[in-house]
This record gives sequence, structure tokens and C-alpha cells, in this order.
Amino acid sequence: MPKRRHILTLPDLGLGSREVVASLWLVEPGSPLNAGDRLLEVLSGSVTVDLPAPAGGVLVETLVVEDEPLAIGQPLAIIESDEEEAAAPIED
Repeated sequence: MPKRRHILTLPDLGLGSREVVASLWLVEPGSPLNAGDRLLEVLSGSVTVDLPAPAGGVLVETLVVEDEPLAIGQPLAIIESDEEEAAAPIED
């Protein structure tokens, strides 16, 4: 079965115009994960939000570093899986 690539992007967290910062990666590149697993903590003011993996598979690459300011819709990580369903596939 061919591999699919899924991209995690920063959703609108409903926190207004507060700055959002990548706080802590909870999974290392190359690690397996399940859909919904906690992948990245982001911080906005005093609020910490866990972002879940959009699909199960392997974390291929992180696209932001800890303490980096983020924008809504910004790509954060790439996950590769055998699943046919993709939340947001990357076109090859």
C-alpha cells in the first residue's frame, strides 16, 4: 500500500489575536503515533493547548521549532501513514 502524507497545521484556537508559540514537541521525528495522540503543545498567553496528530503513522518531520511564533494555518509537522484517509494530504 502506498504511503500517504498528512500535514498538521495550526487551527484557529479561538484565542483572539493573542500570539501563539510552539511550546513543546511531545513526539520525536521517526516515532510512531496514532491519530489523536498529543503531538505538540502550543502556548497562547497563559493557555496551553495540545495539538493532536491528524492521522496515525510516523512523524516524518517537524516544520517549526520550540519557542517559534506561529500563525493560523501554518504547517507544523508531516506524518506518513498507510491510511487512505487524510485530513490534509500533501500533494506530490
